[in-house]
Amino acid sequence: MLTVNFSIRLTIPVIAAPVLLLPVMTGCRSNSSIAKQQPVATSSPIQFEEISEKAGIRFKNGHQGRSPLNILETAGCGGALLDYDADGRLDMLLIGIQSLSLYRNVSETPPDRPYSRDVPLQFQEVTREAGLTETGYFMGAAVGDYDNDGLPDLLITGYGKTLLYHNTGEKFVNVTEKSGLNFTDPYDWTTSATFVDLDNDGNLDLAIGRYVLFTPRTLQLCDYSGVKAACPPFYYQPQTMRVFRGDGKGRFTDVTRQWGFKDQHGYTLGVAACDFNEDGLQDLYVANDGKPADLWLNRGGGRFENIGEISGTARDREGQPQAWMGVDWGDYDGDGRFDLTVTTFQDQPTALFRNEGNGNFLYSSYIAGVAAPTVNRLGFGVLLADFDGDSRLDMLIANGHVQDTVYQFRPPATYSQPTQCFRNLGNGVFEDVSLTSGEALQREIVGRGVCAGDLDNDGRLDLLVTNLEGVPLLLRNVSPQGDWIGFRIIEKKGGRDSIGARITVIAGDRKIVREVQTGRGYLSASDPRVLIGLKDTPPIQSITIRWSDGRTRKIPVPQRNRYITVSAEEDMP
Repeated sequence: MLTVNFSIRLTIPVIAAPVLLLPVMTGCRSNSSIAKQQPVATSSPIQFEEISEKAGIRFKNGHQGRSPLNILETAGCGGALLDYDADGRLDMLLIGIQSLSLYRNVSETPPDRPYSRDVPLQFQEVTREAGLTETGYFMGAAVGDYDNDGLPDLLITGYGKTLLYHNTGEKFVNVTEKSGLNFTDPYDWTTSATFVDLDNDGNLDLAIGRYVLFTPRTLQLCDYSGVKAACPPFYYQPQTMRVFRGDGKGRFTDVTRQWGFKDQHGYTLGVAACDFNEDGLQDLYVANDGKPADLWLNRGGGRFENIGEISGTARDREGQPQAWMGVDWGDYDGDGRFDLTVTTFQDQPTALFRNEGNGNFLYSSYIAGVAAPTVNRLGFGVLLADFDGDSRLDMLIANGHVQDTVYQFRPPATYSQPTQCFRNLGNGVFEDVSLTSGEALQREIVGRGVCAGDLDNDGRLDLLVTNLEGVPLLLRNVSPQGDWIGFRIIEKKGGRDSIGARITVIAGDRKIVREVQTGRGYLSASDPRVLIGLKDTPPIQSITIRWSDGRTRKIPVPQRNRYITVSAEEDMP
């Protein structure tokens, strides 16, 4: 596919982009409303060590120096952290431009419990043995056990090829043709996707984002003051998200229109599920590039309503649609309601929408301190996660431009950009700790996807940051540690992870709420286990789990510093 696109670019004439359209792509608008750059912390309790080389990761992406690159070539690459062989250790899937790479975790890390510190992490590539031999122009991954056999299955998205792999326990088998996922158009461009039970029938469904109609006959490059670069998405027809209902046996039926997903804005890059209004039904946020975002409220009974505009999550605080990229949900302010963060184009601050209840959100990027540090970056993958173990959700953003020649026509903007980390101060404000949380965060990469998971089972969240032009960042969390508890929430003994399940921990005056989700950020999937840090946290009074089918149960407070598995059909160990 790369070769085809390269030859196309040489034969199709470059057409100049009209000046009046440039502001949407480049974010050329006044920055007078941007707050003064906040000082960066001089020290940080969040610490990451980059270990990809010594952990045995030999994967590298890149375009071999070819330039300029078109919109397809710079859209990105994701990844996944999943325990594909069910041995209690997280493995790693990396999405290459034309192939997949699966690395098995072969560390001497004790599975689940007891935990161990200072164990060297080691990975071994097992791509071919695991059956992931298909080639194509791949983009991202979604992880979920669609047939409820206790083994995580894989959806791979991409340009002209969307694949479903069934995990047999020994290898992955391509079951796309018989699955009903009928992406047969050679120009179907699927992006972020997530497995989620949207109708509460106990079977995982699929929401799959789609981007633009890009073909050999469409515009390949645009002209910016004499410099060629990728065109903005609005030069192309939008493609829209498709939703498939799963039957639990490997068949999926397209219910996009039947369930009410009509009048979508399209240009979808990010998709993430969450029960943001606590009614026991999973809702969907869809991040659209340059168009208003869509927030699909689940009304039950296969009925969805787009409340993006009325909820306050479709546009920025000035009422403008943004180049929405990656998305994640999480309760950053500790009020028990799930908030929303969405990354954006350069000159557009990363959006933070605070959940005010009753379906209303408040654009809070400025008051939360994330606007000024992010306005000069182009963000893709984003996660709300607790990196320092104090039970408060911090934030990490993978950055990188979409135009590899941008410095030539719009300096000081650059293609490669550093990763950013923000510590939650507990008062609704984030502190930029990017320069003091590890040398790797200062490296300039073309960042795209971000995955979180506890690779060494030590109670600290590690990170995988994918790089479109080089080796990924494998960030081992070496932050000073306090107590913690980890949960794997499953539907039944030996069954699948209960995606959509919610856990609520009451500790003194703190209410810690988490959901089991794998599809987060951008083109990526994270560890389904729920890790709750208890550093400087009052004693726990209660723990309540609500499974994805609505069943609710209080469980005894377990021993700290270990992972436990809790199913809806048996007592906690």
